[in-house]
Amino acid sequence: MKTTLTVLLIIQLYGITSCVIKQHYFINEKKTGYGALKYCRTNYHDLSTFIDEIEEQQFLKDAVSQTSDAWVGLYKTSGIWMWTTGKVATQISWYAGQPDNDNCVYLEKLSKKLHDRSCTNTYTFFCMTFEIVLVDQSESWEGALDYCRHHHDDLASLSSNRSMTDALSKITGAQTQYVWIGLRFLAGRWFWISGDDLIFKVWSSDGQLQCPAQNQRCEALDKNTKTWTPRDCEEKLNFLCFK
Repeated sequence: MKTTLTVLLIIQLYGITSCVIKQHYFINEKKTGYGALKYCRTNYHDLSTFIDEIEEQQFLKDAVSQTSDAWVGLYKTSGIWMWTTGKVATQISWYAGQPDNDNCVYLEKLSKKLHDRSCTNTYTFFCMTFEIVLVDQSESWEGALDYCRHHHDDLASLSSNRSMTDALSKITGAQTQYVWIGLRFLAGRWFWISGDDLIFKVWSSDGQLQCPAQNQRCEALDKNTKTWTPRDCEEKLNFLCFK
């Protein structure tokens, strides 16, 4: 029962749908699949993803500048197609006869359809950014999550250097020293509620707590030290949303 309840809590925390405003950029430089992902997460937010028809149409409008076949943020792991933002891919616009048996995916220039290919191949690629907004009202962590999902898209996941830089530029106007972000400890691990991989890390001097106290399991961005720090989830703080 405890395991089932934990799984349900995680599912509830992960965003089920997305209406986040994404801006996509064609990068006319060839890299492997992993190299493209690393570049996007360093200089933008992530490789481009489009998880539903609305997002796909938005992406294709931005993709008019495409001059060659280009990687997007879709890959296969353990036989499951996943977006690099952590969501399972349920709607994929494959080219006829695709996929084959490879693990990374590119958008074909002419057809605007998807092909799988070995991640070691080199292609140009698409990166994307999200807009981050500061909400200068004070809420608990769950109150902030609820507000973001009702008025914007979600609590912000600072899973890349670019998103962290954007967040730091926004929190200068915060009325609280600490600002809630979408990082939570549950079921023995820290995770971004967006489903993003926890690879980019900016922990406070305390480091990444492996077993934080019950009242230290929600993460906030400290505008003084510019690091992530665990706080009491009931504390009332300003917060950052993806718009």
